[in-house]
Amino acid sequence: MKATRPLTAIATTIVTSCILGLSAMAHAKQPELKPFFADYKAEVSGISGSGSRSLEKDRQQWVLKFGAEVSIVIASINIDETSKLTLKDGKVQPVQYVYKRSGIGGKPAKTANFNWKKLESVWQQKDETSTVKFKQGSQDPLSYQLQLRLDLKAGKKTDLAYPVVDDDEVYERKFIIEGEEILSTRTGKLKTIKVKIVRDDDDRQTWIWFAKDWDYILVQFLQKENDSDYLIKFDQGKVDGKPVKGL
Repeated sequence: MKATRPLTAIATTIVTSCILGLSAMAHAKQPELKPFFADYKAEVSGISGSGSRSLEKDRQQWVLKFGAEVSIVIASINIDETSKLTLKDGKVQPVQYVYKRSGIGGKPAKTANFNWKKLESVWQQKDETSTVKFKQGSQDPLSYQLQLRLDLKAGKKTDLAYPVVDDDEVYERKFIIEGEEILSTRTGKLKTIKVKIVRDDDDRQTWIWFAKDWDYILVQFLQKENDSDYLIKFDQGKVDGKPVKGL
């Protein structure tokens, strides 16, 4: 005679299956990263410049880069930022951050290495070194923008905040989601999400626009400070190998 399974065993199997199923669903919904590159045109109170952003996979890590060049009369300012990072459970974890500035106001390169077991980062600029403790969820000065994109992509509607580790301090970068907007770009009109950076005073106001249909890449950045405007507008780019096109 075939043995009958106890009701407790059957119930345990059902509950376990449900938990595993929900876990798989949650894992499947985790935002994914896609490689991209984007070129921008910049204006700083009438002074022109250019910029670029890119994200590429390098073995088990991702490499996020930002570069900008602004020309002033016969001189120029060049800024290059690189963040090497990993993605764990939908969360960006910076591994190494490098900041370089040349031209006017040029400084020695600044490098930070993140140790997630010890929850500390070591910053070095020339002969100066500092160690900064941080908490889970912390970002570097560039990687937080990628985490913001992932959270917008995941459909988060509430205001967002990220601890940012920068040199010898940890500060919180806060954002207000202001809503959707159709933005005109060189490639046509794009559906965007408009986000404002929260600051302690009103002397500087900053907004960022992300393209909804193109993996939420940054397509416009506007900063107003002391009667000066700093505007970056999307020029061209690709997401996952596909050229960005308007509606």
